[in-house]
Amino acid sequence: MFEKYFSLSENPFNLTPDPKFLFMARQHQEAQSFLEYGIQQRKGFVLITGEVGTGKTTLCRSLMASLSPKVRSALVLNPSLSDIELLQTINQDFGINGTHTSKKTLLDTLYDFLIETFVRGENAVLIIDECQNLSPQVLEQIRMLSNLETEKEKLLQIVLVGQPELGTMLSCESMKQINDRIVLRYHLWPLSRRDTREYLSHRLVVAGAKGDVQFTPWAVRCIYAYSRGVPRKINAVAERAMLVSYLNSRKQITRASVRTAVRELQGNYEYANNKPGFLFPVISGMVAVVIIGIMWPSFFTDLSDILKPAVVATETTFIGEVMPPLEETSGEGAVQSIQTQTPSAWAIPHYKDALEILAQIPDGLNGPDILNLHPMPDHLKEIPYPSIVSVHGGYFVLVQAGDEYVRVVGKDKAVLEMPMEEFIPLYQWNLMLTHALALKKDIYTLNDEGPEIARIQQLLLRFGYLQGEPQAVYDLNTARGVETLQERFGLKRDGIVGQDTMTLITLLEKSGR
Repeated sequence: MFEKYFSLSENPFNLTPDPKFLFMARQHQEAQSFLEYGIQQRKGFVLITGEVGTGKTTLCRSLMASLSPKVRSALVLNPSLSDIELLQTINQDFGINGTHTSKKTLLDTLYDFLIETFVRGENAVLIIDECQNLSPQVLEQIRMLSNLETEKEKLLQIVLVGQPELGTMLSCESMKQINDRIVLRYHLWPLSRRDTREYLSHRLVVAGAKGDVQFTPWAVRCIYAYSRGVPRKINAVAERAMLVSYLNSRKQITRASVRTAVRELQGNYEYANNKPGFLFPVISGMVAVVIIGIMWPSFFTDLSDILKPAVVATETTFIGEVMPPLEETSGEGAVQSIQTQTPSAWAIPHYKDALEILAQIPDGLNGPDILNLHPMPDHLKEIPYPSIVSVHGGYFVLVQAGDEYVRVVGKDKAVLEMPMEEFIPLYQWNLMLTHALALKKDIYTLNDEGPEIARIQQLLLRFGYLQGEPQAVYDLNTARGVETLQERFGLKRDGIVGQDTMTLITLLEKSGR
């Protein structure tokens, strides 16, 4: 439907497995190498497992397409068969007589075929998909097929492909004989975030994209947050997002299109008009990140209506021990107590600052202005911290953000580590910075001059948002730098240094980064 609009030759995200679209991530390359090695070396049984939608069937088809002409192959996609029906299907796929109803006749026919193949210097491989659905009787029949061999080599190489429960089935005592014969095993994991981005680009190129259609970085992150790297889910949401973009006459697939696509896939049409407030499955509540400078103790008055005991809806890893409740110690005493009890946590940057913030936060907060930001994920590390991350009415203090993880300190003073891909969907929708800076209320725009303009230019240059040397004149170059800064941190992009933009610049300056 949208192919012509995007100048594509075909749908890049069709759910039907197609070897042409196979994206060979590193693990897929390794899996195919395992398979090719097992077949060439006549190893007998090879096992490939993976969650639903991770590309197992597509890998099988790709393998068959890449096999040497000297390798005869049979692919069974529907293993919900009786042992007789399985033998009939195998023989028919090998191109030999499979109409008999006698098991002995079918086995004799298959054996004669395998011997002839071996004599010609050829090989034979049987690939069975969705093996977790096989009955014990059929699995036993497959084991018997592995007995078709010469004195030195296996006549038939068998590749078993299935979901993780297949491994559980084979580990049972009753399956010991077939499990012991499996010499090569490989598990396909979901794609990483980087692989997901490359996967989307790969499929667009294969479908004929010329570069004028693309998913924005935010769109890719949203797709990954929804799909968790499972190709089938990636295809589903990417296809729907392209349809949404087509219906809105947009060549670029944005975060908004992906959010709408996810809602529709989940059957939630109530907010299908792109209203704010969309929540991914991993989010149990809206997220607000409020950055608190420890140099402003007056900030912390009356927080009871905003901050509640922390609740996290993602899997986390504890660093250090859980400390006594906040009420037991405060200020310097709390810091000394923690330093003694959790040396591993104490070594984490900004941990002391986080404890000082926690020690000063009473039960409520009133007064300071709030700066609403929606930073791009790649700029999360530039946000000054320690900062308070509010999740579902609870809160933590963000102390560290790396490429792969973030670290936060909880109210119990324990340090928790979250994968960055888990944290991004939580923080990106609503991030707020609290400030009580003694800032001037001036607004700076084109043609303004003076030392304050020079200071702004120097800071923009330091942060990488300005080209050239500061001239103390607010020119077009300065306005472009301000616009870039505003865009990356989710402020209104107007090229004017108003109160919010000046607050952000000052906070970045104070962070020392």
